[in-house]
Amino acid sequence: MAAESFLAQALSTLITDFNRRGIQYALAGGWAYSALVEPRATTDIDILLLVEQPSRERLQALLSALFDSIIVHPAAMVFHGISIWRCVGVLKNQEVVIDLLLADSEYMRTALARRRQIMLDDLPVSILTVEDLILLKTLAGRLQDQTDLEKIKLRQDELRVDWTYVGEWKAKLGLAK
Repeated sequence: MAAESFLAQALSTLITDFNRRGIQYALAGGWAYSALVEPRATTDIDILLLVEQPSRERLQALLSALFDSIIVHPAAMVFHGISIWRCVGVLKNQEVVIDLLLADSEYMRTALARRRQIMLDDLPVSILTVEDLILLKTLAGRLQDQTDLEKIKLRQDELRVDWTYVGEWKAKLGLAK
């Protein structure tokens, strides 16, 4: 089984479980980019998530039923004010990296509240808006994020980007130039 198809199956299982349990989430990162802009490869799953009193144990319990084993890093990484818990699930001797971005700030709660629902095949998926994807990619600033942002700018008319919203949050987040 190819890594991408295994990752797609893991994503489908995770989203199905979150939908069934009514967990508030929004797909982010490369998967969101692929759904909203254009398909591209990714090696992990990024999900914005609302979790009350997040802890290593709570997140491990949230994901444990989906994997043969799950390892949650001892503490959240905080990157530009965004709390990210890295989790590695093992299923059928294959690893799946899941980065859980926590809705624990005003901006992240706003992004989660603005999520929209799309269909991936026959699976309903909550996903970030393109504006919030732009903001998170701007915050991350990696080479891949910069490339993704350039492609979004090239397709901005088609994507109907609300640049006013983006500009307001860039200013609030200290990203305005």
